[in-house]
Amino acid sequence: MARKPKHQSGLLANTFDRVAAASRAGAGSLPMIATVASIGIGAIALAIGVPRLRSYIGERSFVEAGSIRLAFLNPPPWLDTERTATLRTIVANAVGVGSVLDPARLATAQDALAQSGWFREIRQVRLSPDGGFVIDAVFRQPVATVLYGSREYMIDDEGCRVPLDWELGERPSAPHWIALHHAASPPPGAPGAHWSGADIDAGLALLEMLRGRRWEQQVAAIDLAEFAGAGLVVRTVNNGLVLWGYPPGVTTTAEPPTEAKLRNLDHLFASTGYIDNGSGRLIDLRTDVPSIRPISETAQADASRDIVR
Repeated sequence: MARKPKHQSGLLANTFDRVAAASRAGAGSLPMIATVASIGIGAIALAIGVPRLRSYIGERSFVEAGSIRLAFLNPPPWLDTERTATLRTIVANAVGVGSVLDPARLATAQDALAQSGWFREIRQVRLSPDGGFVIDAVFRQPVATVLYGSREYMIDDEGCRVPLDWELGERPSAPHWIALHHAASPPPGAPGAHWSGADIDAGLALLEMLRGRRWEQQVAAIDLAEFAGAGLVVRTVNNGLVLWGYPPGVTTTAEPPTEAKLRNLDHLFASTGYIDNGSGRLIDLRTDVPSIRPISETAQADASRDIVR
């Protein structure tokens, strides 16, 4: 049998080795090529899909202003359906139709609530799952009305105006609010602003002393007309008058202390059922022994002029 030349045998061996090496190299590069191709395809898919996904989510994240809901953490007992609806309208008008993905909605809603005059502090506003808002805030506490001209304005315990007011005679009979009459200064222009005047502060100080008493419901108003002179006057629901005098916190030897005046009213209520001893009476608490006398018709019409005569 003829033998192959030696140089031919070496050539075949080299060729085989090159083919085997190429095969091995090709086998290792196939996964890499597949990975690169997958990444490229994924990038193309993301480039096409993400905008469409954003558009899809955006279209379904829009909330109509009329469907916005508010939820308050620890709301005060007086926050009824009507007040909640008013606040919802304020926020809805400010925010309008928009996407829940818009971060500016929270700031806009918080600003609208802060300017409403209903809040002493707004701690946090966050989105609710339905596209509304959850509010953690401290409400102002309405305590009295102030009669100025022919209109009554609600104020809180700090003397700041609350956005509730009525024409004289139109205020609801319930709940019972004690009114401050004959304020020296006009109401502040914006809800949430403080009603200036030492007479308002004095009236609120007396109101704080009267709140929670068994006979609080018999107090109709605190008259401030003679604040700088004869002092404060309490008007009762029975058309009676109680001459209180200096406001609480003022220490003087000219009048009994606040505690003594309150004890005298407690005694009158316990013995007669009224703090004014019945209708049409004037009770003077400015002396150690309170005096009781009938009120003239003129004094009943305008206590600020005739009660101290």
